Amino acid sequence: LKSIDIAKDRVKVNVKQNPFDIDLEEKKNILKEAEKEVKDKKIASTSFSYADSFTRTIYLSSEGSEIETEITRVIALAKVFAKENNKLQVAFERIGGVGGLELIQEFNVKALEAKDRAIRLLSAKSPPIGKFRVVLDPKLTGVFFHEALGHATEADHVLNNESILKNKIGKRIASPIVTVYDDPTIKNSFGFYFYDDEGVKARKKAIVEKGRLVNYLHSRETSEALNMQANGNARAQSFEHVPIPRMSNTYIAKGDFSFDEIIEDIGYGVYLLGSKGGEVDTARGVFQFSAEEGFIIRKGEIVEPIRDVALSGSTLEILKQIDAVGKDFSLHIGFCGKEGQLVPVGDGGAHIRTFATVGGINGY
Repeated sequence: LKSIDIAKDRVKVNVKQNPFDIDLEEKKNILKEAEKEVKDKKIASTSFSYADSFTRTIYLSSEGSEIETEITRVIALAKVFAKENNKLQVAFERIGGVGGLELIQEFNVKALEAKDRAIRLLSAKSPPIGKFRVVLDPKLTGVFFHEALGHATEADHVLNNESILKNKIGKRIASPIVTVYDDPTIKNSFGFYFYDDEGVKARKKAIVEKGRLVNYLHSRETSEALNMQANGNARAQSFEHVPIPRMSNTYIAKGDFSFDEIIEDIGYGVYLLGSKGGEVDTARGVFQFSAEEGFIIRKGEIVEPIRDVALSGSTLEILKQIDAVGKDFSLHIGFCGKEGQLVPVGDGGAHIRTFATVGGINGY
């Protein structure tokens, strides 16, 4: 194992509204209020859920580290189904993070966003097929950088010949305007932690810097094998699991473009928002994602909505063809599964513009 600094520390997340001091009925009311907000003749059904957790971790090592951490997480989810004639569409939203109920005060707003999107999708058309200039919103940008790039930087994948990024440290893999971070220290973020599960202090680190690959995500075992620094990304679902290299909050750093500047010189293209899942082959460096919603861009304007849109391509080609990164920034919450372990993560960043193949979810 890679040698690390011995730590003796006791830290906890301070919360404004501790969910464990709040009555269950009050939590239910948050969901009930959101349910009232989305009532509409076009809304066929809804599903709202809430969860919170408190995790106290005590890490003791034979090397002498003694670390105790306390972290509280909350999450609320909205799922809204819209129906008109024989058409049925669904939209999702979620809100939460590391902290207390103060982090979900805007749940009504999120529920309304899901309602509006589901209704909008009822009148959306099928997508065009082909290779286009595409603009990804921060949600889909985050999914792309998490799934297509982030997993390929996990050092166990590199060592097992399961990553297109093997032997590429220091090499240009993306446009010079692309810088990507993994940062578990972002306050209130869903992927926040103080120390990883091998006692390494969490820290922000660049994965890609101005287009060049500069880091893999490591456990102490992989950092020793590759003669690199342990960088605090060994995570385990629980004490019953072995820590392995994982992401925390993965995102592209914001750039210089306003949204209007990103779309203004697109004659014909596609704007894609959100994600409904997808597939990635980190060894071959190819991916396919399904966007939750899309729009045609025509002569620099957002025009008609489209639905059931798939985005696919080569990870490295997409990265190298990014020619605009937005000034905006947002992180989104989720869970990442790997080798039977589920951990909370965040991903996001800014709007980006690139070239990619677009088609329908059920094939091209």
